[in-house]
Amino acid sequence: MSGDKFHSTIELLSVELWREIFEYFNSNDLWYSFRNLNRKIDAIIDRTVLYLNFTKQGTYDYFMKNILPPMKFINIRSLKVTNSNEIQHFFSNFSLDSLIYLRLLSLKFMYSTNDNLFIFWSQLSSLKYLQSLEIIFCSFSQVKNYVQEKKYIIHSIFNKGYCPSLKSFIISTYGAQQDTSKITSIITTTKTTNIQHVSIDLLTFNDLIKLLPALQNVKSFYTDKLLLGDDISDEQYQSKIIVMPLLPKCIHLHVKLSDDITFEHVEYLLKQTPNLKKLFIWGWYPLLHAKKWESLLPIYCTKLINFQLICTGYIFYGNFGQAIDDFQQICQVTSFWFERNATISYDEYCLGHRYCTDVNVQFNIKSKVSLIRNSHCFAI
Repeated sequence: MSGDKFHSTIELLSVELWREIFEYFNSNDLWYSFRNLNRKIDAIIDRTVLYLNFTKQGTYDYFMKNILPPMKFINIRSLKVTNSNEIQHFFSNFSLDSLIYLRLLSLKFMYSTNDNLFIFWSQLSSLKYLQSLEIIFCSFSQVKNYVQEKKYIIHSIFNKGYCPSLKSFIISTYGAQQDTSKITSIITTTKTTNIQHVSIDLLTFNDLIKLLPALQNVKSFYTDKLLLGDDISDEQYQSKIIVMPLLPKCIHLHVKLSDDITFEHVEYLLKQTPNLKKLFIWGWYPLLHAKKWESLLPIYCTKLINFQLICTGYIFYGNFGQAIDDFQQICQVTSFWFERNATISYDEYCLGHRYCTDVNVQFNIKSKVSLIRNSHCFAI
C-alpha cells in the first residue's frame, strides 16, 4: 500500500471512531503513538478526555516533557499521583480549581501543604463533577499540619457541600501514630450527602456519631487504625441515640476498634445498619464473647452473610485464654454458630516486647438453602 493510499484511509475514519480507539490508550501511549501523525488526528487528541495515571515510575516525567505543553487541562477527567514530589510539582503548573471537569482525584503519600489558610484545599469547591476523592497524607514529613488539613477537608465535604457529586471519599494518614493528638475532631453534620463509599482513619466514636446524618446513602463504611473511644457522658450518649437507622443502605462495615470500645458501642453501630451483608470487626479480647454476638447479630443484622471477628490478646494472659476456650465450646454446641459453619483460627506474633495472638472467627453463608440444611442437621 502506498503512503498516499494509507494516508487517505486514515482520513476516512470518523471522529467518533478515533475517539473510541483513543479510549483504549492512556495519555502517554496516546501521545507517543498518534501525536503529530496529521492535523486531523492532533485536533481530535486535543479534544479527547484524559485519564492521567502517574502511579508507574517514569510516566510523570514523560508527561511533563511531551504532553504538558500542548495539553488542555479542561480535558482531564482523572488524576492519580503517588509521589509527594510529583504532587507538589504538578500543582505548581496547574491549579486544582482549573480541573473543573475532573471525575477522579487520587493523591497518595502527599506531604502537608503547611498552609493554615488551606488555600489549596479550598479549591475543592470548584470540582462540582468530582465523583471519587482519595487523599493519603504522609506523616513522615517534618511538616505536621496534616491533622488540621484532614479536619478542613472533612468539614468541607460534609458540612460545606464541596464536591456535591462525590460518590467515594477516602482520607487517611500513612505512618501516623495512633494517639489522640492526631485524631481529627469533626463538626456535627446535618445534611445527607450522595457519598456511597467512605473510608476515614483515626476516627473517634463521638465523631462517627456526628458524621452519621451525612452518611445515609453510604453502602460501604471503612475506618482503619482504630475507631477510638473518647470520653462521653451517659447523658451525651443517650442524647445521640436515634430511633431510625442512619446507615440504612450500608451493606459493608469494616471497623478496627481500640481496647476501650465495648459491646455497647458495637450495638449502637449495628443498630444503624439493618441491611448489613458483610461485617469486619477487629478489637481486643473482651469482644471474644460468643453469646453476646449471638444475641446481637440475629436482631440487628438479619441479612448478614459474611462475618469476620479478629480479637487480639496477650499470650499467657489468663482471661484471654479462658475467653478463647469459652468461645470454642459455645461454637461447637450452639446452633447459631454451627448452622453458619463458623471457623476459628489463630495467628501469633510479637507486639512490642510481648507476644500476642489474633483469634480469627468467621463465617460465610453461601445461601439460605445451606443455612436451612445446616440448621436441620443440627436439630437431628
